[in-house]
Amino acid sequence: MEIVQPKFGIRIRKLRLDKGLSQLQLAELADLSEDQISNIERGKSWVGEQTLSLLAAALSVSQQCLFDFSDNEEFLKLGGLKVRAPRKSPTLIVRHKRNVIISVPEKKQSQRTGGRKSRPKE
Repeated sequence: MEIVQPKFGIRIRKLRLDKGLSQLQLAELADLSEDQISNIERGKSWVGEQTLSLLAAALSVSQQCLFDFSDNEEFLKLGGLKVRAPRKSPTLIVRHKRNVIISVPEKKQSQRTGGRKSRPKE
């Protein structure tokens, strides 16, 4: 019996990248965690019927299409595992603004002058 787990992960990655989705975006669409998507793509996680259904719906393909590994070899030859989905820059959310006052201590007098202020050169 042939193990299809890594092939399945490659297929999911190819479909995700073809749609231009990041792992986070696919996770949100499929109602899964980003770690779970990563583990599936790396062949580290088994997928049950419910997850298959969620992935197929999120990728807008049939469940049977998820098991079509015919494009995997070409995807790998073209460097598909090195391709990254376009990333959007994260949004910075500031919940509470505060005024912060920072006091900077005065510099200690130099030990070379013996505690006396040096005279400016004329």
